[in-house]
Amino acid sequence: MIRHIHSVRGVALLSLFSALLFSAMPKSAAQCGTTPPTGSVTWTTNWCDEFNGAANSTINPANWTYDTGGGGWGNNELEVYCAPTSNTSPCSTSSPNAYIDGSGHLAIQVRLVGSTYTSARLKTQGLQSFHSGRIEGNIQIPSHAGLWPAFWNLGSQAGVSWPTVGESDVMENWPTTSNIPGPGATGNCSTIHTKVTGGSGKGKCFTLPSGGRVDTAFHLYGEIWSANMIQFYVDDPTHPFFVVTASDLPAGDIWPFSSSADAFFIIMNMAVGGTLGAPTDSGTGSQAPMLVDYVRQYLPSTVTAPQMTPSGSITVTAGATTGNTATINMTSTTGSGRVAFSCSTNAPKASCLVTSSDTVNKYTVDFSNSSSGSATVTVTTTANTRRGGHSNGTPPGNYTVTVNAYTISSSDASIPSGSTTVNLTVN
Repeated sequence: MIRHIHSVRGVALLSLFSALLFSAMPKSAAQCGTTPPTGSVTWTTNWCDEFNGAANSTINPANWTYDTGGGGWGNNELEVYCAPTSNTSPCSTSSPNAYIDGSGHLAIQVRLVGSTYTSARLKTQGLQSFHSGRIEGNIQIPSHAGLWPAFWNLGSQAGVSWPTVGESDVMENWPTTSNIPGPGATGNCSTIHTKVTGGSGKGKCFTLPSGGRVDTAFHLYGEIWSANMIQFYVDDPTHPFFVVTASDLPAGDIWPFSSSADAFFIIMNMAVGGTLGAPTDSGTGSQAPMLVDYVRQYLPSTVTAPQMTPSGSITVTAGATTGNTATINMTSTTGSGRVAFSCSTNAPKASCLVTSSDTVNKYTVDFSNSSSGSATVTVTTTANTRRGGHSNGTPPGNYTVTVNAYTISSSDASIPSGSTTVNLTVN
């Protein structure tokens, strides 16, 4: 389990009225790069920064602002974050920590100034906001003791504190020599943080194939973010290595990623030391910079919901753990990707869950290479223990179970792509 805490101390959360949902209009191919289809899904670049300016030209102020200062950032970090325009020691405009390198990259450089590490933390907060789509960065990162680079999203819902506001770490890397060993030069970790999962979060790490390294080549770090589901990938969006859904969260948790009212902003930074970076060594701060070729948000073409056909109804004695399931057969377009689910029932003191045989995530059905699939609806009812005709569990009666499906083009959990109903009889 990945353990870390990103503090939002000192970062004012935006008012929802000032959040600019999808504020950047689509740009032409001359300004924004494009990406190939994934199966039957095409992707339109909705927002980007390609960092194609001349060397040391201004980083686009319409896209990026900066967190500045030290104080550990809730993680016992060692660095002081500097804006490129700051000349307040230890920061220097003559040796900025964030700059355009003139070769099509944003550079984030850790420096050792005397006994103080300086770095940069860029964010789109107050400028560009996001709540779904495909967020992708093409990045090369240094790997050395003490360095902790990241490319991540943080919720900006007004009045909601971390971690309830939500965090999604697309790329996060720290050394194998850290106190909590990381993926080092050969991999990446992706994690979500929610109200209950907190600092530990829920995540998974990925090892690059064929001896690949993060510090000698650029890699695509991305997430396909749709209602009730985030799919994390490295280099190949058709093969996510970590898929997490609202159904994966523990009881009492809140999934903060599926409402158009709850916008997120992007952060790119390189921390030094701290929870995952410590310890440093005598060479920390002399490494090559983190280079960002581009950051983009793509929006998918509309994906039609699968046709869902229940194989029958459920008849069960209240509290029974057998005979309480039904199969839903599905057909969809081959290449349309994964579908996530939610379900609800109007039966009192009862709940339901949708599962599948998908090996990547049991709460999804994958139509990437198939036009058919199935899922199982399991209903949990509460036994009646009182006698004399009085129910203290799920009362006998006829009810329904509603199953909602969300394709990768669904951006809000309150608006399912499709739904079906299973009849439920409780005896």
